[in-house]
Amino acid sequence: MRAVKLGCLFAVPMMLLGAMSAQSEDYFKDKTVTVMVPSGLGASMGLYGRVVADALKRTIPGNPTVIVVSRPGAGGTKGASYAYNAGPTDGTYIAMISSGNVLIQVMRPMKFDVRKFQWLGTVTPRSSVIWVWHTSPIKTLEDAKKMPAILGSTGKGSGMSIWPTITNSLVGTRFKVVEGYKGGSAVNKAAEQGELNGRWTSYSGLTAGNQQWLQTGKIRVIAQFGPKIADQPQAPRIADLVTGDDRKIVEFIELSERVGLGHWVRPEVPKERVAILRKAFAQAMKDPEVIADGQRRGAPIDFVSGEELDRYVAE
Repeated sequence: MRAVKLGCLFAVPMMLLGAMSAQSEDYFKDKTVTVMVPSGLGASMGLYGRVVADALKRTIPGNPTVIVVSRPGAGGTKGASYAYNAGPTDGTYIAMISSGNVLIQVMRPMKFDVRKFQWLGTVTPRSSVIWVWHTSPIKTLEDAKKMPAILGSTGKGSGMSIWPTITNSLVGTRFKVVEGYKGGSAVNKAAEQGELNGRWTSYSGLTAGNQQWLQTGKIRVIAQFGPKIADQPQAPRIADLVTGDDRKIVEFIELSERVGLGHWVRPEVPKERVAILRKAFAQAMKDPEVIADGQRRGAPIDFVSGEELDRYVAE
């Protein structure tokens, strides 16, 4: 009789856990899940946001409606601040990060703390480059040491500002960064019109949105950051041009390239719901059809798990 009673005692919490799990799995049914892109939707981040949203519709339990919204401004920090402080806390608001924002709080106070983000994973790490328009007098990185090159940026929190500034300090370039553009596509248009000489961008963003510029020689890549880009051998990696503490600085900042297009939810989202979203995100980004769709759209996918992002950010 005692064994029966003990068995019943153990069965009750197991039944409760099962019921809680079922409730969590059903939570997203008939809900709308938002994927927030911290830039304009016309550039590569918007493209990746649509790829993610289309994939999550099929992998989040309950098949909720998944939409993409844009919150551009201040180099991506405006969107991050909103998601961290005002976004829903139930798991229905997924934010993409602008990779430079991973490190911005080291430099100045922010209204969010990336160490407290609950990471779902990243679509892809993002090696990055500085490119110049083909009509610019700047042809190489050495030219940028001899004469000013005007680059565009959305704001101080963006890699568009961070990387040119670091490059000026470490290798003696004379990049002048003009901030306040409303998105990457606005910066691109300004370069096309001769208002700017060029910009910093992730390389996958360049190949996703403006592959024809590379193919037709409209732009020249003059510097690169993060893992080496094999098809741009003429552009030096800044990490290879410096030594000692300067190299450590570059490698530290390159952590943002490793995080790349990370997706996260607020610290307050229940852990069991985060686990469901992490599983759904991993399934989506490993799906051969999603990977093939990304390739067709010019948006290559190289999934990194939320657990790995936790380790990167802890560094």
